[in-house]
Amino acid sequence: MRYLPMRRSKLVGTEGPGSLVISPEGETAVVGALDLWFRDSKGNKARNIEEFSVNEPRLKSILKVDKFYTPPEFRKHSKNAMEVIPNSGLVMPLMRFPRWHYCSSCKSLRELELDQTSVYLECPKCQAKKYYKQVPFVVICEHGHLSDFPWRKWVHSDENTNCEGNLRIRMSGGTTLDSWRIECEKCKDSRGLQRVTSSSDAEKKTSVLGDTLNKIGSQKYTCEGERPWCGEEKEECAAAPVAILRNSISVYMAKKLSALAIPGDYRENVDLVVSKLQSPAKFIIRKSLDLVDDIEKKIQFIRENLRFELKEEVTDEDIREALMYMAAGEEYQYTEEELEKPGLIIKQKEFEKLTSKVDSKELKVEPEWVYQTSTEIEDNYYKPYLERLSRVLKLKETTALYGFDRKDYKNTNDYGSYYPSLYKDYDNAYEKWLPVNEVYGEGIFLQLNLKKLEEWESSQDVQQYFKHYLQRVDHIEHRDDTILKPRNIMLHTLSHFLIDELANVCGYNRASIRERLYLDKGQAGVLIYISAGDSEGTLGGLVRLGLQDKFFHVLDKAKNSAEWCSSDPVCTEIGKKQGQGVNNLNGAACYNCSHIPETSCEFWNLYLDRSLLIDEKIGYFRN
Repeated sequence: MRYLPMRRSKLVGTEGPGSLVISPEGETAVVGALDLWFRDSKGNKARNIEEFSVNEPRLKSILKVDKFYTPPEFRKHSKNAMEVIPNSGLVMPLMRFPRWHYCSSCKSLRELELDQTSVYLECPKCQAKKYYKQVPFVVICEHGHLSDFPWRKWVHSDENTNCEGNLRIRMSGGTTLDSWRIECEKCKDSRGLQRVTSSSDAEKKTSVLGDTLNKIGSQKYTCEGERPWCGEEKEECAAAPVAILRNSISVYMAKKLSALAIPGDYRENVDLVVSKLQSPAKFIIRKSLDLVDDIEKKIQFIRENLRFELKEEVTDEDIREALMYMAAGEEYQYTEEELEKPGLIIKQKEFEKLTSKVDSKELKVEPEWVYQTSTEIEDNYYKPYLERLSRVLKLKETTALYGFDRKDYKNTNDYGSYYPSLYKDYDNAYEKWLPVNEVYGEGIFLQLNLKKLEEWESSQDVQQYFKHYLQRVDHIEHRDDTILKPRNIMLHTLSHFLIDELANVCGYNRASIRERLYLDKGQAGVLIYISAGDSEGTLGGLVRLGLQDKFFHVLDKAKNSAEWCSSDPVCTEIGKKQGQGVNNLNGAACYNCSHIPETSCEFWNLYLDRSLLIDEKIGYFRN
């Protein structure tokens, strides 16, 4: 495959190992397995990758892996023989996929190699050099395998066919696959592609491809277990294969877990030492510390090597506490009960910090308005409904990719079961590691008044309305049932309208603004923040709107926007009666009013309802 520019942040997400990436010319390739990373174009391993190491104790304790690494950045080799650039020439492994292409002139099908670089090839049929296009779809299964469509087996209606005749595509002029027909020029067999991307029975987990490929109806065609991101790897699989367009979202659904960097419960000087030692640039110092046994010698070593970066008031006791914190963070283990809902235990500590004043290297929280301490609540309609407004001047978010799903998203916390899919040879890997991405940003934290929430939530109208909602979605397997409370769905909806209004005035686009919901018992808060991999994330455009005189104006506009949808009265009426969206999980919420980019939403634009926000009878902000 040719070289493609790739963003490191996407390699910990939609373009992770096993995903399909697209070039500007429209060609697709599959990203290689983790044990093929950190190599140059000749396959040579990098000598020292510790500079890409990231330390995040809370994520490591949950995911239970040896290390975290950020994806490598590309560095050109130095032209000066005396200058050595560490880890230069590292590239990401990309394999051409799907392998099947067809001639742009005669439409003859041809299978290329995974490492094929050029698509201008000599066509045996045309007797000339022609451009070869990739076929538009691939085959996936629920176990994460990715295969080429079995063209030869399909056209002969036999998975054991021996015919090697030239295959050609006949197109009748339509824009869908129904207009495609494949024929074998040797035996004259031909077959169309009608309904080839359909599922036969979702409950029985069958597919049209698996049920109808063979002439014998009782003989099902099963997944071939291919793993092209590992090379020519195959494994046994009995799942039903599903043909799907290669640019479909169901081809690769990344599984990620993120956490905000939380300072310890200690002095600022200790925080400073920890942040310096955990910096990727200090990996040599960390390695050298491992060779020193005596704590006093470690303290002296740190003083010598960080003498220009530590403040004068940093004491030996501060350094000792920092070393103890780092050691404890590596060894800390959550209980099995806590790991049942990892998102809650990660956010519990974050919520504690966001509801207080924090001034550390990686997290700065400045309380702007607090209900208990404010005597000026009569001058603003919204203040009695809120508990706290804080400006988050600086934050750092670490996101780890631990696996992926194909076909359907699975609700499971068994992280370890996903790791082998990211590796070519997981059992023999020297160390078990996962890719992470670190970004800095800024944000606004909003907490609702719990007493007011309880009064609203316990009203008869709200209880009756939400009882009907729960009956409607009772048959659904929810990704996180914590959201199934009136206050949480209302807060989630409010977050979306705030993001819309903030995007209009802060200078960031909506896709750059994200939400982080705190929905556990006694929380009811939301962090709306910028999380970008460059300076765009900390320019101050969002946090400036967290000032009292500006935020309450934004909140007022968000509430007013929620009162009307361009699809009303249909949006509101359908939302109240039967719901809308996937599995009818939404109430009065649609693309015209409440939806934001799905990368910005924690629940993929589900569990939204404007009625719980502004309805005259059941709305939290009702007049």
